[in-house]
Order: sequence, then C-alpha cells, then structure tokens
Amino acid sequence: MDKILGASFLILWLQLVCVNGQQKEKNDQPQVKQSPQSLTIQEGEISILNCSYENSLFDYFPWYRQYPGKGPAFLIAIRSVVNEVKDGRLTVFLNKSAKQLSLHISASQPGDSATYFCAASAQCSPGTCSLYPNLQPGLQTHPAVQMKYTHIHVCA
Repeated sequence: MDKILGASFLILWLQLVCVNGQQKEKNDQPQVKQSPQSLTIQEGEISILNCSYENSLFDYFPWYRQYPGKGPAFLIAIRSVVNEVKDGRLTVFLNKSAKQLSLHISASQPGDSATYFCAASAQCSPGTCSLYPNLQPGLQTHPAVQMKYTHIHVCA
C-alpha cells in the first residue's frame, strides 16, 4: 500500500513540475509569436503564416481555424520529429533549429477566409518524464499550450 501511495504522490509531483515549469519560463512572456497578424490575398494565391516559439521543449504544433461566430477547429499539426506535413492544400514546415514553423495554404479560396491559430505544447519539463504520451490532435485543455493568431481574408 505504501508503494502505491508513494508512486501516486510521485506522479502528482511530476505533473505539477511539468505544468509549473512550462508556465513560468521567461517571466510569463509569450512563448509563441505569429505573423502576419492580418493577410489579404487574391483567390488562387498561396497563403503563408509564420510562427516562432521560444521554448525548445515544445514538440507538438497544431494549427486551428476559426470562422466568425464559431469555435476554433483543428486543422493540421506537426510534431518535432518531422520537418513537413502535407494534407490536401495545407502544408506545415518546421525548422526546429530556428524554432520556426509555417502553414502554407495553396490555391487559396474565399472559404479560407478565417482566423488561424498557431499553437505549441510540450509534454514535459526538464528532468521529468512525459505524463501525456497519448495526446491526440484536437483542441485540448492543457496549461502548457501557447497560442497566437492571424486573420486571413481571401478576395475573389
């Protein structure tokens, strides 16, 4: 019984270290930056949204799209173990050494006009093990997630 209680306490402590370690980095400065804040392009052109991050522990980078009056919806994601992910007209490129990623939307259409969110999250802090090994794509409530946005308007 003591071993089970001790293991449970250790897991709880690791979870608190993971959460607190992520939130206090750089005096609570934004750890994700996105540019441009607004983008207007012609139909058929490529939209490129850039995102940079500070924390080298970030290893999961989802993008979300939000239409006016709706909630954010998962769009595409990339993990730090790959440099590129493609899904239809969407491509995400990751340059981990530069701590930058970009979302490319080819052949932009008026239906692409929306607000786009770049997010970044980490599964653990220095010296801790991963407590969330099975994160699935989707809008997750996780205190270590940082998000920024860009609004795109596609002109027909």
